[in-house]
Amino acid sequence: MADVAKRAKTTVATVSRVVNNAGYVSAALRERVLAAIAEVGYVTNANARALRTKRTQTLGVVVGDLMNPYSVELANAVTSSAVGYGYTTFIGTATDDLDSDVAVIEAFHRQRVDGLVVATLPTDKSDAALRQLADHGMPLALVGRELEHEGVDTISAEFRRGGELATRHLLDLGHRRIAFVGADLDEAERVSRLRGYMDALEDAGHRVRPEYVVGSHHATSSPRYSRHGTGHQATLQLLKLRSRPTAIFARNDHTAFGVLQALAESGVKVPDEMSVVGFDNIPMTGMVTPALTTVSQRTADEGRIAVECLLRRLEQGEEAPERRAVVLDCALVVRGSSGRAPKRAKKQKTSTVRR
Repeated sequence: MADVAKRAKTTVATVSRVVNNAGYVSAALRERVLAAIAEVGYVTNANARALRTKRTQTLGVVVGDLMNPYSVELANAVTSSAVGYGYTTFIGTATDDLDSDVAVIEAFHRQRVDGLVVATLPTDKSDAALRQLADHGMPLALVGRELEHEGVDTISAEFRRGGELATRHLLDLGHRRIAFVGADLDEAERVSRLRGYMDALEDAGHRVRPEYVVGSHHATSSPRYSRHGTGHQATLQLLKLRSRPTAIFARNDHTAFGVLQALAESGVKVPDEMSVVGFDNIPMTGMVTPALTTVSQRTADEGRIAVECLLRRLEQGEEAPERRAVVLDCALVVRGSSGRAPKRAKKQKTSTVRR
């Protein structure tokens, strides 16, 4: 910084104001300092700054499944918002291994990020790790998961309501044999959109048929992500039923794409023979054929609010602000993949895979 000041014929304090974008510096002097910085190749020492300010100007983002475009969209929303406040984001991803996000969370803590946005499936170990960080003052914003702690802010969508909207839409179209793909029945308490599916069926006087609720088969009861392959395999399983469904509600759009692929391979027409509804309204839903009917959640707002929650805690420091628990509304987006139930729903059809 002293070398820059000497070349720009100014003081170190002025260079500091330019580098940190703090305090007044005339436009002409600022240009001179920036030119000197370029000439000497000066780069701010982030470690030295962190020792002095106790801040790294970085935020960590922990997502569960980068194969799911929703996770990418959320990470992008957090990054876009953080950049506007002068923060850099680092993204870490968990895997299907139980509690794999704990290692990512702890790594970010060791790197001294100023705050964490976490959007992974809840487990007892990860909840414990997050509580410990919150106890020590780490600002945390959780997206799509709950944690009761006065130092943790949460942002989620009305997932249960969204599940009801999707299922009622299919009921209104005359469907009675409606499947849910992406979770098993014993996961209903933690998969709110499945609970909403069940609510809508029960309110309409229809029983929930266990054979119509298909998740990703795994040996343990730990949470798992629902993916394209989940939708593909589950759909092939549903098509083998003697009384197969006329509509499928997928846990997320990523899973719904797998449903659509399996139906196309099996020669089942959408929506004439099978209606399909997803959840999330990721950008690609309008690009597939037919375009996917889905439930929209406000992903960009989730990312923006998460960053605002973290910065609010950073600014107030030891004066901890009141905990925020934000729940955003969902909306049904009707497109071409959902239609009237077939007048004569077929009880059995031998599916043939097109090569």
